[in-house]
Amino acid sequence: MVESGVMRDGLGTHVVASFAAGIVAAVASNPVDVIKTRVMNMKVEASGGEARYRGAWDCAVKTVRAEGPMALYKGFVPTVCRQGPFTVVLFVTLEQVKKLLRDF
Repeated sequence: MVESGVMRDGLGTHVVASFAAGIVAAVASNPVDVIKTRVMNMKVEASGGEARYRGAWDCAVKTVRAEGPMALYKGFVPTVCRQGPFTVVLFVTLEQVKKLLRDF
């Protein structure tokens, strides 16, 4: 953003770039989160019954076949609401500390 001239280097640029990083993190992690949650919450009968999923890959395939690929993004908005502010605080703090140390 700075090199293309869209924004100048500063706090606003760091906030925008950090929030964009949070969205990218949510896009990448949400499918894994959905699959992990489904595998962890599946019920297995004590009488030796067969489990609903044999593993993570089987869960992903069955979920996409039954509900479509967007099922892997259930809960995306809450994930962005959690990861967005976290990455903003993390990266803005990092940049401010780097600036402080550079000026020191």
